[in-house]
Amino acid sequence: MLSSFTECKECLEDRQLAVLPTETVYGLAANGIERYAVEKIFKTKGRPAGNPLILHIFDITEAEKLAEVNDMARLLARRFWPGPLTIILPKKKIVPSEVSASLNTVGLRSPSNYLFRKMLDELGFPLAAPSANPTNRTSPTTALQVMKMFGQKCPPVLDGGQTSLGIESTVLDLTTANPTILRPGHISLQEIENCLSCKIELRKNFADLTDFPHKSPGNSPRHYAPKTLTRLHASIEKCIKCDLVEPDDLVLVASKKEADFFKDADCTAWYLSQTGNPSEVAHALFRKLHEADEQAFSKIHLCLLTQKDDLALAINDRITRACGQLHKQ
Repeated sequence: MLSSFTECKECLEDRQLAVLPTETVYGLAANGIERYAVEKIFKTKGRPAGNPLILHIFDITEAEKLAEVNDMARLLARRFWPGPLTIILPKKKIVPSEVSASLNTVGLRSPSNYLFRKMLDELGFPLAAPSANPTNRTSPTTALQVMKMFGQKCPPVLDGGQTSLGIESTVLDLTTANPTILRPGHISLQEIENCLSCKIELRKNFADLTDFPHKSPGNSPRHYAPKTLTRLHASIEKCIKCDLVEPDDLVLVASKKEADFFKDADCTAWYLSQTGNPSEVAHALFRKLHEADEQAFSKIHLCLLTQKDDLALAINDRITRACGQLHKQ
């Protein structure tokens, strides 16, 4: 149910759950250093214990209380926080083992959404806040999507409108020999390299992480998935030639130009951006997948983006795992 800021704050103070908007997606929030509260997240989502949570904090000072913060982390925080970058660091004992999947690391992020930051400031403790959806379902970018997925069991929801970015944060591991991106997002490899003046690795076959526990959330082979059967196509050309596209299917493509390829086809075609701009595609992707579920299509066909930039890589990561497949570079 929709609730006020004060009502959500009271729930969180009482070790209960509340749904809050971030700039990426809506998060199912709880006190991140209270074991009882954290366990409620896992139970409500149906989340495997080996899939860790990110702790959301106000600033680098809060990070110092939760993890062993190094100079690289401080540089990154000055450049990218608040914002969609999660940094993995060695954790301190205050972090419950449930948060970190029993590993000795923890992911930290300082979100930029005004309502979330106001909540952090008034609460004074970190919030664990994975996407507010049943495990492996499409991440929510509106309050209504959250309420529809959880139904009568939905925790209190603070409505902050449509999220501004639409896909989850970049996850950077600073506990490896070379800093390594475990999940791509809006903050690019090049931006991080420019900030740190060092080589940044990108996990090869980053979606191929089937063994628990994980250092980073969002690495299951099937993730972000709609209820509707979803098929992956390596390109728009391969989708056009595919004989599996049927009258009750939806083809979801990046641009209006690509959607026009299907105007004479016996199926429905939607586009994510007028021009195929990756930022607009990222913003619309999860919203359109939720809308498609409501239309009861027989199948959804998704095509990988052809652009080679880091945001396209992040979008292709979400698309492939929404289809239950592994995207390899």
